[in-house]
Amino acid sequence: MVSTFSIDVDSFSDSAVYGMWNWGWTFQDVKIDNCQIGFDLKTGGTSQENQTVGAEAIIDAYVSNTGVFVRSSTATNSLAGSLVLNNVHLKNVPVAVGILGGDVVLPGGSMKIDNWLQGNVYSGTSARHAFVKGHMPTPPKAGSLIDETGKIVGRMHPQYEDYAVDQFVSVKTLGARGDGRTDDTAVLQSIFNKYAGKKIIFLDHGVYYITSTLTIPAGTQMVGEAWSVIIGGGPAFDNPNIPTVMVRVGEPGSEGIMEISDILFVTRGPAPGAIVVEWNIHSSVPAGAGMWDSHIRLAGAAGTNLERAQCPVKPESNACFAAFLAMRLTRQSNAYLEGTWVWLADHDLDGDGKSQITVFSGRGILSESLGPVWMIGTGRSCFI
Repeated sequence: MVSTFSIDVDSFSDSAVYGMWNWGWTFQDVKIDNCQIGFDLKTGGTSQENQTVGAEAIIDAYVSNTGVFVRSSTATNSLAGSLVLNNVHLKNVPVAVGILGGDVVLPGGSMKIDNWLQGNVYSGTSARHAFVKGHMPTPPKAGSLIDETGKIVGRMHPQYEDYAVDQFVSVKTLGARGDGRTDDTAVLQSIFNKYAGKKIIFLDHGVYYITSTLTIPAGTQMVGEAWSVIIGGGPAFDNPNIPTVMVRVGEPGSEGIMEISDILFVTRGPAPGAIVVEWNIHSSVPAGAGMWDSHIRLAGAAGTNLERAQCPVKPESNACFAAFLAMRLTRQSNAYLEGTWVWLADHDLDGDGKSQITVFSGRGILSESLGPVWMIGTGRSCFI
């Protein structure tokens, strides 16, 4: 299992990043100035009792007036403590990569690091790896994915801090219940049809139950509150031979912006015919059609009917199908997905939070898009 996190950092002044644990981190568009240590990483622990940082990728970084850019607590000659530096600009940084205690792995100065690796490298179709510590050819990046400065396009989570209160509408004020039981399909569709491109649509904290396809029109800006939930269920999503879209993001062929933030997309099982999110929208603006900190979470939570009580480990039940497909990016679409976790639960989140379950959905993310598609801090897991 690989867990990847992405953080966009504006700038540091007195301190930077201390990494003590995780499988993998991706840092993108980092600016560090006037620090003693840029990234201080605890490495080398591989047991359950002594896990440390597994791997770091630092991309599109600008570092100045800093003693050491990356410092590891231990030297490595294996997978543990892997490091990728890509498109890193140093100015007055004496040590690019060092070890606690003073050893220098990669001298610094004022320079650009195109692509430097520390860790196991696989080539071609071979299952064998070679440990590498040094400069490597820079992998190609599609021109459609980078901006005019050569960085991978990035766009922060919309905050709407410059908008007035009267530029928002609340779906509960407009009649949606969000109680997890009432069918909110019609009222939500009416709100989206009326206010897309005109107001920021605020989904107050709640669970909004839909029983047929909900279409989010081009031009929509929508934001949840502490992960508002859109949950689909009922006969419309029962037939895997005729799969049905639960949430359609843009009509096929539609053009315009799309901003979706802080929303959970969920099914109420069994839903073997549900295509949870179909993404059709296309924007001519880089990252103009995007989704931030919004997740597709299938099963394993109260209200899904797909918890341990219904779906214990290795059940023999057709009632434990969570979806047909979690997310589809259609051919004409493009998308910017940041912090999007697409998960078929392997354990309960509610209850004791750890009991294993067995549920089914054979497909995670299907991208047919001609691009560009950015998946920043985005992943899918556990689909079977």
